Amino acid sequence: MKGFSRILLVVAVCAAPLWAQQASSDDAAASKEDIETLFTTMHIREQVGNIMQVAIKQQKQMIRAAVKQKMPDIQAKDLDKIDAMMDESMKGLDVNGMIDDMMPVYERHLTKADVAAMTSFYQSPTGQKMIREQPQMTAEAMQATQPRLQKAMAKMMDQAEQMAKDAAAQKQNASEKN
Repeated sequence: MKGFSRILLVVAVCAAPLWAQQASSDDAAASKEDIETLFTTMHIREQVGNIMQVAIKQQKQMIRAAVKQKMPDIQAKDLDKIDAMMDESMKGLDVNGMIDDMMPVYERHLTKADVAAMTSFYQSPTGQKMIREQPQMTAEAMQATQPRLQKAMAKMMDQAEQMAKDAAAQKQNASEKN
């Protein structure tokens, strides 16, 4: 029995570096290359571009509805000007730059093992289906939540308008006192 205990001890001592190496390799931070591989597998650049287009479309609809609520007599040409202004402001968004900015965040939060598991999933048929369906699911989810968001936006606009009125009234009162 003593001999068996010694063998176990020797095996444990010899195997410890292997276990430590395995644990440290699993816990190692993901590299930029790891994240790039994951993003490529997930078609992140295309997905972000598509999601941005859907988001812009949804925002235009929400803004149009909010403006129409506040200004029921607004002309279609004026709403078109607002749309054009939004389109112009969105042209300056650099999707590739945004994704490059995201990489260090993923590197800080994910290990090599995390990225390997995610990459494996997204390479699977189910993962590829998720990638294909995600833009439509996102569009439908945004459409489903639009009434709630419009209501919240209208409330915020009402509050902002009231704050502006209150500030103007305070300014008017202050100037009348002087």
